Amino acid sequence: CRSPCGDAWSVVLMQLELTFQRAVVHPVHDTKRLEEGKDLNDALLDFFVKLGQAVIPEKGRPSPVAYLGSHFYDVLRKGGAKDGREGHKNVSNWAKRRLGKEGLFGPGIGALAVPVNELLSVNGYDGRQEQSQEKHWWLALLLNPAGAAGAAAEGDDKDMSLLCMDSFVRADTRFDPPFRALKGGDLEGYPVEVTGLSRIGFNMRVVFRASGDGSAGPLPEPRKCRLRAGGRVFANTEAELKAREVGGEGRPGRLEGALSFRLDRRGAAKTVGQYNFEFGERGDEYEPPLRLRMGEKPTQCQTQVAHFLGGYLDKEHEATLPGKSAQASRLMEKCIRVPGVPQQETSHDCGFFIMEMILRTLQLSPKALRELATASSVEIAMLPWPSQQQIVRRKAMLRDIVDVLFAAARRYGTGDVEMLFRAQPELRAQVRSALAEGGPHFEHGFDRWAAG
Repeated sequence: CRSPCGDAWSVVLMQLELTFQRAVVHPVHDTKRLEEGKDLNDALLDFFVKLGQAVIPEKGRPSPVAYLGSHFYDVLRKGGAKDGREGHKNVSNWAKRRLGKEGLFGPGIGALAVPVNELLSVNGYDGRQEQSQEKHWWLALLLNPAGAAGAAAEGDDKDMSLLCMDSFVRADTRFDPPFRALKGGDLEGYPVEVTGLSRIGFNMRVVFRASGDGSAGPLPEPRKCRLRAGGRVFANTEAELKAREVGGEGRPGRLEGALSFRLDRRGAAKTVGQYNFEFGERGDEYEPPLRLRMGEKPTQCQTQVAHFLGGYLDKEHEATLPGKSAQASRLMEKCIRVPGVPQQETSHDCGFFIMEMILRTLQLSPKALRELATASSVEIAMLPWPSQQQIVRRKAMLRDIVDVLFAAARRYGTGDVEMLFRAQPELRAQVRSALAEGGPHFEHGFDRWAAG
């Protein structure tokens, strides 16, 4: 017969949580977040990044990427702090407690990874922004924190850069004066002007106005417009117009508003660069060609993150290395890079993308990460960052390894992953395999860039 306490003991074991360096994963609430269609939460992000820091660097080396937790940036701004210097008191011991005496400025640290959870805003056709209730994760990756000393930094490692890595890019460019073209290249009564270009993920929006005096028939049907990007042509998917009078012979017409276009993976491969807007149908020749250019301009949130991290680094530098000046606040906004990285094809995978980005950078040495601080946004974008297909594969591997860890936890009566590694040494290799796949490919990408 079965012991009456046996069932109770089984229930206790089934409720064991996985723990690793103060990161905790619940067997039900958290693991559900690894299913398709679910968002990655902060508990899983912290757990897997900390595991990656422990198992990915070879030969037991310390992690080259500092990670102070998914809530670091929110806590830094806590209490209405106006900048990173003021907010430093909220996180004053975090770096030293996790990294040791030299904190972020020791030779073993090549980068600081900071997840940012941003409340998204929506652009109207007239450029006005309205906040939504949707939150979105993106990664602020600070390369070479020791470069906070600026010209006073030791050796050749004076460069510092802040990579704003966003799998759901939001970019907005306004044109003043507007780009202008005429029907046939010379009909002054039929101008079209483009005043703005914006992008959210795979979606492009062209803000325009067009008019016709009726001397040459109606204006083109706006839904027939096209956008060229990445060598491909994209049809209009949506028209948000506040004026829609195409006119006709002897009747003036006026169009004004925004036209949307949905890019594919190839068209979305870059953010910065040229987009060709073709107004009307083929045969509606408007000249000169409307070659629109999206500039490398950080968003308001990205600029704010740079402002806070700069102040934090200055204060942290003063506390860690007394007597040595820091210039991060002055340098930071000039150090922002906004590389075009692969875009998520779902509404819920942003957390998985930033986790994967961090896992890949863990393959590089501190020296390589510091060297990467000299790269341009275009060069950074050329590295093999994760695609949507790779994210899907990674999620499947994470589900499998979590199942393995919970099975081991039930077997040994503890959810402490470090104890499980000691009790079952092959577990460490299994976890490393689940977290490191794709990393060598990233390391080779860096080697190609470094070789010129």
